[in-house]
Amino acid sequence: MYPQLHDENKLLLVDRFSQNYHPASYIPTEYLHLIIPYAGLYYEQDPECDVLSQHMTLGPFSLWLHDIFAKKDIVLCPYAPFHLWALHFMYEDSLRAESLKTNEFLLEERECNLFNLYSDLHRVPMPAGKKILSFHINILPQALIQMVQRFPALYYLASKKLDNVSAVINQRPYTINAVCNMLIQSILSCRMIERPAQHYLFRCCVDLFLNFAQQDAAGHEPMLFSSVVNASLFNSLFAYLTDNAHVQHSVPELAKKFGMEGAKLAQGFRQHFSIGITPFIKMNRMMTLYDRLIQGALPLPMLAEFTGYRNVQQMITEVEEYYSCDIRELRRAT
Repeated sequence: MYPQLHDENKLLLVDRFSQNYHPASYIPTEYLHLIIPYAGLYYEQDPECDVLSQHMTLGPFSLWLHDIFAKKDIVLCPYAPFHLWALHFMYEDSLRAESLKTNEFLLEERECNLFNLYSDLHRVPMPAGKKILSFHINILPQALIQMVQRFPALYYLASKKLDNVSAVINQRPYTINAVCNMLIQSILSCRMIERPAQHYLFRCCVDLFLNFAQQDAAGHEPMLFSSVVNASLFNSLFAYLTDNAHVQHSVPELAKKFGMEGAKLAQGFRQHFSIGITPFIKMNRMMTLYDRLIQGALPLPMLAEFTGYRNVQQMITEVEEYYSCDIRELRRAT
């Protein structure tokens, strides 16, 4: 079913036809703190490398995390058993992939790329002592097209014309910006299970694709707010918004607080984080509310008052629309 490799070549399945997870008891104790409760697990160990893989099926998305440690020089051989697109984020170190189209491609730490992958075997040399976290979200191209009706901003990616070869879709790699990193860290730290996790993690995947689509669409635009002073201002704004997700912010109020005209503040925020400031405020707010609602630590009227809603129903309606779920049903299920 899958290619057979030997010696220093290590098959790394980008996806699988079917899942046959390992029990958590199979995982060494030093890896247990990395495990996401909702994820299915695979663990492979030999004298050359250790590989912990975690997988989650989230609607049309197939999310994979590979923690890989090379004890000796190895060659990772990523393999997709069927045609898919993979939105890939690289953490902890960099690797140089060998590619038939470009001879080589640098998988740089804290960069992201969208790959069009066919059933090809690729080669990624990995020196002894290196450790990486490869985080990727797979989707069938047709499934991405079907999602456009619900999330129109995905049309930019879904409409791309591609060659019939495995290749990087974006013309240049993009950094894992603060918004993408926030979403990924939220996935890595998610302790929800079953349906509450399904709705939450699915929406995180959507928001990562939306952010990448905006980043790729604006890739040709000149950076108008790139000075160190402006970068510091927007990072401070981002930190303020994430620390105060319960506050009902407005752009004019934020512009006054951070000493910048409203339109420039909004434009600069989008250029730095590949999302409009108002959509980010909503995304951050929804993530916070969903977590609080599922935990059930606060009475609903108190939570609504604390987060500035007129009543409980308005709060629940907004969260349910964002996550396409029934909050009361999910709370009963936890």
